[in-house]
Parts: sequence; structure tokens; C-alpha cells
Amino acid sequence: MVEVISVNIGFSILYLVRENNKYLLIDSGRPVSSRKLSKKLKKKKINPADISLIIVTHVHYDHVGNLKWLKEQSKAPVMVHIDEAGILERGEAPIPEGTTFLSKIISYLGKIVNPCSKYYPVKADILINEVCSLNDFGFTAAVIPTPGHTGGSISVIFGTGETFVGDTCFNLYWGKTVFPMFANDVPRLMRSWQTLIDSEARIFYPGHGKPFLKETLKSSLEVVNK
Repeated sequence: MVEVISVNIGFSILYLVRENNKYLLIDSGRPVSSRKLSKKLKKKKINPADISLIIVTHVHYDHVGNLKWLKEQSKAPVMVHIDEAGILERGEAPIPEGTTFLSKIISYLGKIVNPCSKYYPVKADILINEVCSLNDFGFTAAVIPTPGHTGGSISVIFGTGETFVGDTCFNLYWGKTVFPMFANDVPRLMRSWQTLIDSEARIFYPGHGKPFLKETLKSSLEVVNK
């Protein structure tokens, strides 16, 4: 049985997933999120040392800003796509391109204030560039490359269908459509969406917004492709 514990830090969401009495942490939140995460862990009676693995879906500051603190507290290894290991180790925070009028403005402003997005560098322990099983860590799940938002974006798919997509999908709008608000390569992102649709994924947990079902992603891809 898989238990999903979401931690909403006001701007992005990180996830703790429990399976077989082990905990997987997906992303780390912003640099200021350590206090809120600590309270959530204490409320759930989870010790940081209970975390077996930390997976970084992509290297943007709102997903890795708190990573150094979490790695030190948990002693858990950090997994990231090989294409983004270098910027993680340098503490860099590249801003993605916007795909809509609003997100283009946000992207432009973000690039102006980019120095505010710095975080403590972290050296990853596990680098991947293809599908990677998590069985050895005690989870019936696999990590798959889903590039498009960034070149090294990855998603985590559990055998029971729970899928954690980082910013490969946003769900910030009401309705039945998920929009690709930020992406460095939209055609590549659409291919990643198709990969997720063709997978065993059942319900998606995005880094921003509420969970949604596969049917929503299917309808979204149809809208984008029109």
C-alpha cells in the first residue's frame, strides 16, 4: 500500500511517499520551507532519518532550495538526472521559458531577479539518464525521464499508479485541462506527456496544483495539439 503525504509550502508542493515502512521524498521545496516541513514530519511522527531516498524531479530553486538541509538531516542519497547534476552541484537556478502570455512575463521577471533564486549547492549521489527501478530502495516504483519543462526532468511512477511529475505538468487552473505553463521545449514536453499517458500512471501529483487523473492529461494533450 502506498501512502502519499503532500507538503504544500505555499508556492510548490513536495511529497513524502510511504511504502513497505520506507519513505521516499520527492523534491525539497524552497530554502525557507525547512520549518514547515519539520512541523509536518513531527505531526506525522516521521524522523528525517526515516527517509530512504530523495529524488529531484528537476533542478529549480523551488524544488531543490531546501535540499542541502534535508540531505544533512536524513543522510539519504539524492537522485537526479545526469543532465542537471552539474547545475545542482553549482547551486544554479535557471529560469524556464514561459509558454503563455502570463508565464512569459513571469519568466522574464524571474530572469531579472535570478540571483534571489540561489540555493546551497548539493552533490547528487545517484545520476540517471534512463528508466531506473527503485526496487533496490524498497519501492515498487520506477523513475522515467520526462524532459520538456527542463532537459533533465524526471517523473516517478509507482506500480499502483501514483505518479509524481514535478513541473512536467501544472494544475493551477480550474476545469479539466492541464496547461504547459513553463517549458524550454514544448514539443519534447508533449512527447513526455504521451509517455506518461502510455504508462501505468493512474493519478498525477504535480509540483504545483492539485492531483489529477490520466483522463485530464489526455484531454490536455488533445487541446494543445489542436
